Amino acid sequence: MVFGGWKGKLYWVVEWITLLAVLQLLWTGLTLLGLVLFGISPATVAMFTTLRKRLQGEDVLKRLVKIFWNTYKVEFIPSNKIGIILLVFGYFLSINFQIITSFHGILGLLLLTSIITISILFGIIIVNIFQLYTYYDLPTLRYFTASIIFSIAYPLQMISTIVGLAILYKIYSLIPGLLPFFGISLTALFLSWISSQMFKKELELEEQTHLSNCSGGGVTS
Repeated sequence: MVFGGWKGKLYWVVEWITLLAVLQLLWTGLTLLGLVLFGISPATVAMFTTLRKRLQGEDVLKRLVKIFWNTYKVEFIPSNKIGIILLVFGYFLSINFQIITSFHGILGLLLLTSIITISILFGIIIVNIFQLYTYYDLPTLRYFTASIIFSIAYPLQMISTIVGLAILYKIYSLIPGLLPFFGISLTALFLSWISSQMFKKELELEEQTHLSNCSGGGVTS
């Protein structure tokens, strides 16, 4: 059934609200199913994969739920390789931060600057890595470097991401009741939309390069 005018817009809004609520429930449930530690990475990958499919035009809720569940199962072990590396690195980063804050003078300032810089890079990796994982098939460690490279290559998208996340944080602070129902899914939707613009540009650039190579290769003397 297709609605027009305000009914169509209302239906579109209700459809998205329903999807986000369902995805939030799935993410929470499957994260707990993996005992949190081993469930959060595959659940997050499944979230981004499902949202990517939705942004590409898939709008049947039943199929999107199936995509979420199938992705979770398939990516349980592979995605946990990334999740464990992030967890271990984050743990050592926090420990080193506590140690470095006890230093004083020039040495303390230099070490603090270094740890803050590394923490910013770590934050960039966390924001980008699972989205890259759903788009590209790379060796595990390549996702970490690719996360930083993409942020450098597309600074406007990264700035937009930071601003958007700050706005979402403000909204969640003002209306904390949104967090249990839309906290993760709405944030993932925003990140997916931003990344879709970035990956679209990357695909267009690859296509242009491919066409240029084909045109150049077709010239004979």
